[in-house]
Amino acid sequence: MIVGHENNLRSLIMNLEGISEDDIINLCLPRAVPLAYRLDENFKPLDRDDGKLDEATGYLRGHWLGGDAAVKEILDIDRKQVYDTSVEENLEIGTSKDKWRRWVEFNVGETTEPEMLAKSSEIGDFAEAMDKKSR
Repeated sequence: MIVGHENNLRSLIMNLEGISEDDIINLCLPRAVPLAYRLDENFKPLDRDDGKLDEATGYLRGHWLGGDAAVKEILDIDRKQVYDTSVEENLEIGTSKDKWRRWVEFNVGETTEPEMLAKSSEIGDFAEAMDKKSR
């Protein structure tokens, strides 16, 4: 298992997949979604069963454990929040907070780590969430 920051992972994936430096800069990776590879005896990625690259990024032979569709949706939300200046609501908090949390828990698993609880809670909700988890 390898865990790292997006730029570190991009560098590893660039070498593993043979992606050019010009193309790797366009690879967006979701947070906290595992990517699994099947490797041959030379530690090169095997093609996916369908022979295609992943549908979420269009670059990878690995398998997203949440599924390509779920990862594509995460990446679309990230792009909107980072690059789309017309978005007026943070999709991880506010009126969409509960919907977002349910979606993440369904696709990735229930949030249990204190850091993730803090990041996914509104002001004042963190202490209450931690209290519920400690019971």
